[in-house]
Amino acid sequence: MYTDLKDKVVVVTGGSKGLGRAMAVRFGEEQSKVVVNYRSNEEEALEVKKEIEEAGGQAIIVRGDVTKEEDVVNLVETAVKEFGTLDVMINNAGVENPVPSHELSLENWNQVIDTNLTGAFLGSREAIKYFVENDIKGNVINMSSVHEMIPW
Repeated sequence: MYTDLKDKVVVVTGGSKGLGRAMAVRFGEEQSKVVVNYRSNEEEALEVKKEIEEAGGQAIIVRGDVTKEEDVVNLVETAVKEFGTLDVMINNAGVENPVPSHELSLENWNQVIDTNLTGAFLGSREAIKYFVENDIKGNVINMSSVHEMIPW
């Protein structure tokens, strides 16, 4: 166990599945306090919360869309309200549209940009704002994928 992660407050966007789920559970194994963000599937998020708690951590779930500023603000505010602070912000939420570029609609393009880039910006901004206002040396982790290397 990494003793420096015990009781750290960690927000994981897109924490109900895939890499986000794995990171959230791993922080739970380190006895961190994890805020699992999800957009649509509450049941998956509740399963992750249960895994975190069974692993020795604490967890809450927070529904929110990272493309919406008010949802990201609420995510950080909820972490602080429930656990007293914020130490780590993991901007993990992401989407893809597995179609060739010339077939991608502008609407789908905007969904990808809004989720993958704007979502990471909003999460980073809100976490950094909290860190600066409270003189905290926190961490922001922005996840990516291999899709910049294998574009459609």
